[in-house]
Amino acid sequence: MVTIATFPDLSAAYMLKAKLESENIPAFIPDESTVLMDWALINAIGGIRVQVPDEHAEQARQLIADYKQPG
Repeated sequence: MVTIATFPDLSAAYMLKAKLESENIPAFIPDESTVLMDWALINAIGGIRVQVPDEHAEQARQLIADYKQPG
């Protein structure tokens, strides 16, 4: 698994996960349970990671780059 993005809140991580999955890219939020137990841990763990399998990393990064470009 490769971390492709890190977020300061769970809702943003969920949004990226949904976008990736809509493009048939499996996505996982490994910090989800930790944050749901105690949201104050977000900073301690360095943010909420979104991960994809290694073989989907390049496609996922391209999707994020395309989304960030204006227009």
